[in-house]
Amino acid sequence: MSIPDKSLPTLRDVADSAEVSVGTASKVLSGASGVSAERAQRVWDAARLIGYRRNGIAADLRRGRPSSIGFVLPDLTNQFFVDIARALENHALQHGYQLILAHADEDPEREMERIRFVLSRQVAGMIIIPCSGHQHAIDEARECNVPLVMADRVDETFPANTVTTNSRSASADGTAHLIALGHKRIAFLVNTLELVNSRERADGYIAAMRYAHLDDYIAVVECGMTATQIHAATLEVLSTSVRPTALFAGGNVTTLGALRAIRDVDLRIPDDISLLSFDDAPWMSVLRPYLTSIRQPVEAIGHAIWQLMLKLLNGERDEFVHLSFKAELLVRESTAQVPAETPAPTVVN
Repeated sequence: MSIPDKSLPTLRDVADSAEVSVGTASKVLSGASGVSAERAQRVWDAARLIGYRRNGIAADLRRGRPSSIGFVLPDLTNQFFVDIARALENHALQHGYQLILAHADEDPEREMERIRFVLSRQVAGMIIIPCSGHQHAIDEARECNVPLVMADRVDETFPANTVTTNSRSASADGTAHLIALGHKRIAFLVNTLELVNSRERADGYIAAMRYAHLDDYIAVVECGMTATQIHAATLEVLSTSVRPTALFAGGNVTTLGALRAIRDVDLRIPDDISLLSFDDAPWMSVLRPYLTSIRQPVEAIGHAIWQLMLKLLNGERDEFVHLSFKAELLVRESTAQVPAETPAPTVVN
């Protein structure tokens, strides 16, 4: 196998080095079938040896069809978003597409930059879980005439195809579970009420409390977007003279911040305080006590997002479709009957 002496190796260089035709080299490097394992290995070995990298955008232009789907999400520390990304990538690969992932880090300005970057990759479609709002994302996608599906932090008022969970209903169910255990002083910890789904979760909590005639005990606490902010806000809640007997964390990042605060004031779950998490994660059913949680149907949501995207890619762009899925309450060990006495704890520095 000879090594061409060129600084910028081409597909022809790969084919000559592997002693195959240019067509065969192109098939192998594009992931197409129909080439024997032995010849394919020669092509890959030659490409690595001479440092060849396939230009995916140029290949898409030659074919006249983009093969990538953009996905911009707000937070890679959020297990739910990571699970959605995994589901979407699996669907994309099954249909011959690649997923281009971009992380906005809960920053609207960075989100805009990430959306524009992904669109510059000549993607066939865009999937966005917004940091907040929606119009800027929709405007960017429409300007590039790129099919768009939005998810999670959305509702039926968005002028785009959307997929989400019925957060209000799920939150009401979770609150009703705590009330049934005898809890009245239930604090709902939410990142921000500016997000559509967070506001719906708070609304569900409020509705359940009012249904149980517990209006005087309603406590919605806006904690912030980071675990550090949530930890500090939860410490304040737990350090009041009459603290809650239960915390309802409005998301898994909120749950992590709340857990740290509970440990810092030396409270035991569920003996001293109950904890319910909106969103589930694998660790919640591993570490003791196992956490009671509300699990969103990740696979169903991912499948629905992809099916809407496929329809858009196939030219079906009529009326907007808004899909909402039911979440599941998983009762584990972190929620129990209200404790008899709840003295205010001392904060441990």
